[in-house]
Amino acid sequence: MLNKRYSIQKVAVLGSGTMGSQIAAHCVNAGLQVWLLDLKGEESDNPNQRAVDAIKKLGEMNPSPLGNKSDATKIQPGNFTDDLDIIQEVDWVCEAIIEKMDIKKQMMSDIEEVRTADTIVTSNTSGLPIGEISEECSDEFRSHFLGTHFFNPPRYMKLLEVIPTTSTAEEVTEFMSGFCEKTLGKGVVRCKDTPNFVANRIGIFSMASIMPHFFDRDFRAEEIDYLLGTLTGYSKAATFRTADMSGLDIIHHVATNLHPSIPDDERREVFELPEGFKKMIEQEKFGNKSGEGFYKKVRTDSGKEYKVIDPDSMEYKSQMNPEFKSASKAERKFDTPEERLRFLVQQDDDAGEFIWEIHCDLLLYAANRIPEITDSVESIDCAMKWGFNWELGPFERWDAIGVRESVERMQEEGREVPDSVLQMLKSGREQFYDQEDRTVYNLASGKIEPLTPPAKGAIQIAALKAEDKEVFGNKSAGLYDLGDGVALFEFRTRKQTLGFELVQSLDKACDIVRDQFDALVISHDNENFTYGANLMEAMGTWQKGEKERVKQAVQNFQDVAVGLRYQPFPVITAPFGRSLGGGVEFMLYADKVVAHYELYAGLVEVGVGLLPAGGGTTEMLRRAMDQVIGDEQVDPLPNIKEVFKTIGMAKVSDGAPKARKYHYLKDSDAVIMNRDLLIANAKAEAKRMADAGYHPPQKPSMRVLGKTALSSLRLMLYIMHEAKFITDYDKVVADKVAYIMSGGDLSEPQEVPEDYLLKLERQAFLELLEDERTQARIEHMLKKGKPLRN
Repeated sequence: MLNKRYSIQKVAVLGSGTMGSQIAAHCVNAGLQVWLLDLKGEESDNPNQRAVDAIKKLGEMNPSPLGNKSDATKIQPGNFTDDLDIIQEVDWVCEAIIEKMDIKKQMMSDIEEVRTADTIVTSNTSGLPIGEISEECSDEFRSHFLGTHFFNPPRYMKLLEVIPTTSTAEEVTEFMSGFCEKTLGKGVVRCKDTPNFVANRIGIFSMASIMPHFFDRDFRAEEIDYLLGTLTGYSKAATFRTADMSGLDIIHHVATNLHPSIPDDERREVFELPEGFKKMIEQEKFGNKSGEGFYKKVRTDSGKEYKVIDPDSMEYKSQMNPEFKSASKAERKFDTPEERLRFLVQQDDDAGEFIWEIHCDLLLYAANRIPEITDSVESIDCAMKWGFNWELGPFERWDAIGVRESVERMQEEGREVPDSVLQMLKSGREQFYDQEDRTVYNLASGKIEPLTPPAKGAIQIAALKAEDKEVFGNKSAGLYDLGDGVALFEFRTRKQTLGFELVQSLDKACDIVRDQFDALVISHDNENFTYGANLMEAMGTWQKGEKERVKQAVQNFQDVAVGLRYQPFPVITAPFGRSLGGGVEFMLYADKVVAHYELYAGLVEVGVGLLPAGGGTTEMLRRAMDQVIGDEQVDPLPNIKEVFKTIGMAKVSDGAPKARKYHYLKDSDAVIMNRDLLIANAKAEAKRMADAGYHPPQKPSMRVLGKTALSSLRLMLYIMHEAKFITDYDKVVADKVAYIMSGGDLSEPQEVPEDYLLKLERQAFLELLEDERTQARIEHMLKKGKPLRN
């Protein structure tokens, strides 16, 4: 529970630059009241022009910093000269002005003149000493001052570094950590007040140590990005694409400032970036922001191409396909980055030696930073995963490679291994993390400690497994006991696709819950909720001639998905990330949804020549009709048209607010900011509903408009087809959606049972599946990963 002494509802963000304006936007996303202040405009009639322009820009950015672009109007603009006294009313002041110590100190002085006691003040600096910024302020001010370093872009980057000073009150640090974690949805890493804190200290070192291998012509940029990308547990953007996104000028600025501030760093020379990189900076090749960096996007006759820089000529050339036999073998043979990494560092070829060299630098440097920048192995790993999107942190990498074997090899090669690591091995501990025991080795204290959850109160599948909470499981799914009478159903399939076995497992899970539990939560710990139905399985079965099996699977899926609503216990779905196709139908028929703010949900079946047949078409119609229920004077047709377009255009939300707009979420569904707290919140909601005495609803009858709706929807399709907005087959598929949403070819409006519409769904789905054009769409999607417009 957050400290009762502090509560944040109102925020003043000082500085409307890239970070300040987007921090303000994310605070609005979280439901806070926000002011954005900047210098007074001298060249405009509006003294708040700087802030006004920044707020306007928020609504134009893509991806959007705002869940609802219209929410930009909720940010109240102001200026430092006229409006600084607003600080008297707010609970938190977040300073995000220019990175110059003298200007920041003056701002702290100005804040102190108007600030009320207990108001928390933070600085978003990425590298300046936090303690020095407030050193001239009063004791009371300094006890409520600390660093909150957001990563860009603030809405989407999980990491937030919290940096207390020696004067910051512990209760303030605890409160802000909890607030940023729960209300803003951040992964909080507490850092010591050292140069560039944790993520940038390790991340810039990693980039800087890799650069010489490019500028010395050992490897091409695309080769390095291949070897140090998802293949070995780095981010999808790898090294040089990440650098381009971050801004090469920013990397240069951070490294240049770091070098003089770390005189005792044993690898200080690494931050002296190569001359070739400095030449890129001189030529203003700053990356994505300038259109040129390590890569450059150019237009070609066939579309676009990302060319790569040549370190000799500084010209851009076409990329080559990286060819390393060992890397290709690792991709074919192993499924996980841990397995591929362990294999590759053992290979006696250019790729293996390079990956080994880079990891020696990284692992030894990270270990030597404890306890300088943090006391925690977990903090370094989380910072790199949350701030740089690595799949594996440095110490997780070391475990994957094998600590003892790698240390022996390092020593044989004359590398100096930190005493703390040697002491761990001497104690008999062979790895930093023990997932079975849920423990981690503390390099600072030499003690074995329990693993820290990613957020306070988080429930993780790995912990449930370690505690032997599995009730039943197979390759596709698992059921766990969450305690308090609540069970959790987990997807285990690749990309969490909804195949035959998974659906059968959910049906079995419902039987078990009916006998042994009071409520069910559907969620898991993977990156996305689900990509929808397993098309490969369905299509393969169909092509084998096992059509009856597919027909039965369609019936089963619909029965199970729709049946969630009529179970004798509450069902809560907790979706996140991509939730496509059948995943949305699990949402639609749950008693309640507890969704993550970053929810990318969509009924996308028409893209593969099908339609939502797990109850999705029927439920979307019901939600359209519910908007006008009880008022016979209101025409429901506009609402029907709107959900018809949502299905027919396969609309996918770009966050939970848009999911509400598309009616994938109801107003009564909950949205939370922190992904790691999703299962815990869903469990609490399930328990609340069960404790209140849950009873399932009766199956409804639904009003349909018959030919009135069908003719209107077909007119829409005709106009869209004539305008070439949709293809010939788009029109065929959408016409079947229109038929269902009209209740079939009925002569007049009337009430029909829900089962009547569900039968229409199944019939239309199977008719489409028989069509060669649908089969072509499915095959194209499986091969190319994008829709076929036939």
